[in-house]
Amino acid sequence: MEIIDNRVEKQRQLIEKLQQRNVKLERFYDEYKRVFRNEGERIKELNCLYQVAQYVVIESDTDAALDKIVRIVPHGWQYAKESCARITFKDNQYLSPGFFESGVVQSERIFVETVIVGAIEVFYKPGLASESDDPFLIEEKNLLKGIADIISFYLEKQRDNENGKLIQQQLLHADRLATIGQLAAGVAHELNEPLGNILGLAQLSLKLPEMPDQAQKDLEKIEECVIYSREIIKKLMEFSRQSPLSKEKININEVIDNSITFLEARCIKEGIEIIRQYTENITVTADPNQIKQVITNLTINAIQAMKNGGKLIIVTRKNSKNAVLAIEDTGIGIPADNISKTFMPFFTTKDVGEGTGLGLSVVYGIIRNHNGDIKVSSEPGKGTIFEVCLPLEEN
Repeated sequence: MEIIDNRVEKQRQLIEKLQQRNVKLERFYDEYKRVFRNEGERIKELNCLYQVAQYVVIESDTDAALDKIVRIVPHGWQYAKESCARITFKDNQYLSPGFFESGVVQSERIFVETVIVGAIEVFYKPGLASESDDPFLIEEKNLLKGIADIISFYLEKQRDNENGKLIQQQLLHADRLATIGQLAAGVAHELNEPLGNILGLAQLSLKLPEMPDQAQKDLEKIEECVIYSREIIKKLMEFSRQSPLSKEKININEVIDNSITFLEARCIKEGIEIIRQYTENITVTADPNQIKQVITNLTINAIQAMKNGGKLIIVTRKNSKNAVLAIEDTGIGIPADNISKTFMPFFTTKDVGEGTGLGLSVVYGIIRNHNGDIKVSSEPGKGTIFEVCLPLEEN
């Protein structure tokens, strides 16, 4: 009888231990959902900001540009369907579809140099919050300030017609955001499966009356999934950390492998085969973080061109002066008319929300800053090759 009681007590303790662990895992999962939801809002805000920036570059007519901007602004807010926007410039007003006024409003002034020339306002429907409450997020206030700054920048450049150099300065601030925005969806997808395993295996373990071998293996898998998820987040944070240009000797093959770690699972899911054709012992003097960004941008571009699967071929070789990195895809290719526009800022043929038009222009800037060169060749329906040349370390 005493032996049975001991076994029952051990089982009870085991169940309590597993219950406590399950509570911790559920808390971890709840925190993940909160962070993922916030990331979704940030991506939406970035897309809004980039579309505004795209309009000011493409549109030479001020009225047309402001009319397009005011239409896209509400889409960047948390309650997009319950909001509207108005831009005032001199004696003109530009209104988003379904415009209404309410006391729930935030606004930013528009300047040309130090002179106030107008304002941009975002309204929420009166029932969303009382006029004494502020339903707007701090990120939305910053977003509105950013849009007002872009409009001010556009109006100044319309006046003095010197937008070329200042657009390049804007790109220096936008380059990291462009890549992170494209990576975020892939990273979030990577996290879904391991986190699902965490809860599933924990709940399965709770149903076991004692700790058999299978339950032990399940708990080990739980630990592996948590570590895996943390590593993904850690790599994303390391990648996105801004730092000044810092050149060092790097092995180009190792940098490639580190750069595409994020994207290998996505390639498998989308039926894309990665083929590596490396020449050994290729060393260049470069900023490793910026070269990683070049490789990541070009790889993402190739993946997006292969909607129905294909081959991603990465080749490294060298000649007497340069290290050569070629990234080839078997995707849809680039029309001949667009080849000359490939590296132009904000030029994109992707659907709204899929690209900012900054990725390849950032790649071009980084390669030029490293005294290198980049070329593109493509045949519609057969694929595209981007070829990067960097000076060898000995040169």
